[in-house]
Amino acid sequence: MWGIKSTEWDENDVRNFLLDQGFYTRKLYEELETTKTFARYDKYCRSFEAPVRNRSLVKNICSTILNYLETTYSALNHTNDAYNVCILLNYWVYERLNVFLYSNDFKYINPIFGEIVLKWNDFIKDKSKELKNEICKPNDKIVVYDDWKKRQKLYEYYVDYHQIIQQIQYDKTHCKEFRQYIESKKTLYDHFKERCPNTDTNKCPEFYVQCEEYHPEKVLPNLDCYGGIRQVSDIASSRVPRIGSGDSVHEPDSEDSDGPKMPDDAPILSGKPHNVRMYGNVLLGVVATSMTSGALYRVNINSLIQINCIS
Repeated sequence: MWGIKSTEWDENDVRNFLLDQGFYTRKLYEELETTKTFARYDKYCRSFEAPVRNRSLVKNICSTILNYLETTYSALNHTNDAYNVCILLNYWVYERLNVFLYSNDFKYINPIFGEIVLKWNDFIKDKSKELKNEICKPNDKIVVYDDWKKRQKLYEYYVDYHQIIQQIQYDKTHCKEFRQYIESKKTLYDHFKERCPNTDTNKCPEFYVQCEEYHPEKVLPNLDCYGGIRQVSDIASSRVPRIGSGDSVHEPDSEDSDGPKMPDDAPILSGKPHNVRMYGNVLLGVVATSMTSGALYRVNINSLIQINCIS
């Protein structure tokens, strides 16, 4: 059983708490990280143009996401989802690359992520006739977010907060831990306070408006560990999800639903070697430009190729 710590929680505390409580994000990640990979995805995931350490682990990331898209995500109609599972899937892929490649160097990570994006798009193109429901597309814009990790954690909190509401209403056993978990998210909101709201998604996440309602300063005063939640907004109550075993989560139909937006569609690109190298270079060029000037510019292809040769 969890005990209350006097210090602030670190990432391990949060991760263990979410898993212990069976929160959706941790259940999703556990499913992805323990799923057996299948040889049928070798067509897409066997080879990489970019130099890769731990090639087999990167191949597993690629195979795992394609398997989930085909066997789980596409099996459901996501029209009335309480939140966008596709956002979580995209961040999971990028995070796993950082973990398995033991690097935070975008010059090394991004070309490999770019190749997975290409393979992901090729898979969608090949399976478009079979995948009848809404398709989760890769979000190649993650590479330009200098705060991608904070964005991921913010959206995870948004998703899991629905379960917090549900559980506290019926069981106060871990109410104090829930409070501490919510308090641990204050730093995320402090970070985005300087950037949001803003229509520029490179500065402010497109889902930030949805997360504002669950700011710790707004929800903690209403969270009573003895009497439950004194005030819960209609929107929060209506969006409490029904949790399944690793499946997507749905909410009741609502005419005034402000469901989360899908990431901007990534272009369907060929998997040919020269396009793979060019796409990885484009990602590098976009990141380098956005970091120096704060805006995205068109990058000369010849310069990108030179960057690739140097790196």
